[in-house]
Formats: sequence, structure tokens, C-alpha cells
Amino acid sequence: MRFTLAQIRKLQMPYKFEEELDLSKDLEGFEDILSVAPCKVAAEIKERGLDTYLIEFHIHMDLEMACAITLQRVPYHIETSAEEIFSVDDSIEDAFLIEGQTLDTKEAILTNVLIAKPMTIVAEGVDFESDEVSPVDSEEEGNPAFASLKDFL
Repeated sequence: MRFTLAQIRKLQMPYKFEEELDLSKDLEGFEDILSVAPCKVAAEIKERGLDTYLIEFHIHMDLEMACAITLQRVPYHIETSAEEIFSVDDSIEDAFLIEGQTLDTKEAILTNVLIAKPMTIVAEGVDFESDEVSPVDSEEEGNPAFASLKDFL
């Protein structure tokens, strides 16, 4: 959600709002994310000083991610909460800077989605610690392009 500073100054604090964001374009570069449902956000803005605001986010989002072993689709639900500071004062550490006259929550929401997303995911029922070799990887069914190298072993 985007607010101008003039709009925020007129709000009765604390101010609650809900929004639904489409983050699919923002998450396109992540190879393990196959599809993205709209992100649902409930938030509350609290004033923390002159043009400085604390926003509490509650984020819900469904993803389909690629299994790290089989590459099959694995549904994953993100449900997370976060508190972020937004300010025009660039000396406040870890605050999202309000540039110009507009406070935009999208970057903070995207950051918290990426924090909540697992680095890798494994489909249910896949045993990644197994020593079993699948038939595709067996010596008998090796890649024919490497058949002539067999004699060197």
C-alpha cells in the first residue's frame, strides 16, 4: 500500500488496513518458486515521531516451490508477522526510507516474504538420505555418449 505523508498525518492512529499484493513479478527470478498466489497483508500503522512510523504486518501467502531433489511442485504456505520502521530520517538504522512524500509498504512486505521462504524444500515422501541409486543412474543404463570411457576404469 502506498500513502503520501499528507494522508498519513490525517489518519487516526493507530490505523489498520488490509491489502492484497501481486508479488509474482517480484519473485520471478527465484528458480525454486514456480507459482505465487496473491499476498494477503493485514497491517497497523503507529506513529513513532515526526514522519516516523512503525508498521506491524501479518502476511499470508501461498507458493508452489520446486522440490530440491525431484523438482516436483510442492505447496508452501507463508504465514509471518513483522514490525518495520518507516521514516524520512535516513540516520535511523534498519528503517525503510520514505522517499519523496510517499510511504510504500511493498518493499518491506517482499523482504519479509523472502525471509520466511525456506532456502530449499523437499517433497513429502522423498528420502534424501537414502543410499539407494535410482535405475536411471545405474551403470548398466549409463549415458551412451560415455560408453567408450568405460574401458579406462
